[in-house]
Amino acid sequence: MEPLKRMRLMAVRLSLMLVMAAAAVAFVFDRVVAHGLLLGGVAGVLAFWIVAVRLEKLASQSGNRVYTFSAWLSAVQLALYALALGRAYWLDRETLRGFVAAAVGLFIIRVVVVLLGLTGLDLKRED
Repeated sequence: MEPLKRMRLMAVRLSLMLVMAAAAVAFVFDRVVAHGLLLGGVAGVLAFWIVAVRLEKLASQSGNRVYTFSAWLSAVQLALYALALGRAYWLDRETLRGFVAAAVGLFIIRVVVVLLGLTGLDLKRED
């Protein structure tokens, strides 16, 4: 279970750093886009954290229970996404800059997880 925990922590740390950096750069140009990035990025990281922690616990137990909780976890994830996108919609209802930025922010955690899987940065170094 240690590699799963290490991957989860590394993914959350890198994602939060990327979200904060992207929001800081976006804030220089457009406050609404920065707010949208923060909303989407934090919602994506929070949803990933909830699902990853729960699946970590379930992986150590019997394998049959993972399937029953996956639908519940998907509902929680979608609810967080809907809340973030709904709030971002109200930031700018004419051009939808905040909504699009929140949608981009939701994908930051997914991109980080893929990059960690491809590069292996979260793996323990053998000396």
